[in-house]
This record gives sequence, C-alpha cells and structure tokens, in this order.
Amino acid sequence: MGNSFIIDFTDKRKSTNFNIVKKLLLKTKGAKILELIDYIHPLTNLSKKQFDISNHINLSGVNPLQGANFVSLTDIYKSKNGIVVVGLKEGVEPNSHEKKILLKSNVKAYCYNLVPTVILAASLGFKIKAIGIVKEK
Repeated sequence: MGNSFIIDFTDKRKSTNFNIVKKLLLKTKGAKILELIDYIHPLTNLSKKQFDISNHINLSGVNPLQGANFVSLTDIYKSKNGIVVVGLKEGVEPNSHEKKILLKSNVKAYCYNLVPTVILAASLGFKIKAIGIVKEK
C-alpha cells in the first residue's frame, strides 16, 4: 500500500515499548496510513485465522499520550467491515463473566499492543489499517 508504514507486532524482533514505537512513527516522513499487525485472542471460536479490525475498546488502562491531550478516534480505521477488539493490559485475560459482557458488546477478540499504538498513531495524523492474527492457546 503506497504512502504507508508497517508495524508487525507478531514479529518478536519488534519492540512493544511505546517510546520506541513513537520514535518510529515520527520518522515515517509523509506516511499517512499505518498498517498494524497484532495477535488477537478470540473470545469465542472464529471462522478465520486473520481479520481486519474496524474498531476497538480500550480497557488496557494505558494511554500513550502525555498530558491532557484528546484525540478523536472517529473513523480512524480504514476497514469498515472488520471485527471489534478490546485492548487489555499485557498478560490480562478476561474471565467468563467478562467474556460474556464483551461478546454482548460485539467484541470478538482481545489484544495487547494494537490499541495503544492506534491512539498514538491517531495523535500523529495516521489512518489505521489493522490486521489481527488469531493466536490460539
């Protein structure tokens, strides 16, 4: 995809330190689209191994922005036909009651790196093409 920058969190050589991610994004020189690839953990059986992501809910407790910044995330995702994911703090897994609530909210999976990166990228003017790769336990 022209004029884009890719961050693949499924590549273990990539850092999930958001200071490093921010430095990478600031060096992208004119890129307007950030392509993100991250593992997603399904809340129920999913029919495929890869999904476009069209929205998220941030329950990670992490905001990579400094200070009193507000960034609109309306229409930040390029895909309109993808799934909704929830961002959680690394290592947290929803219990059965939380899974039921998330499924009622149309959330299909959870992830760890994608949501804070989307917030950071949106603050820098990027549109997001996000792909979730199903990670089975």
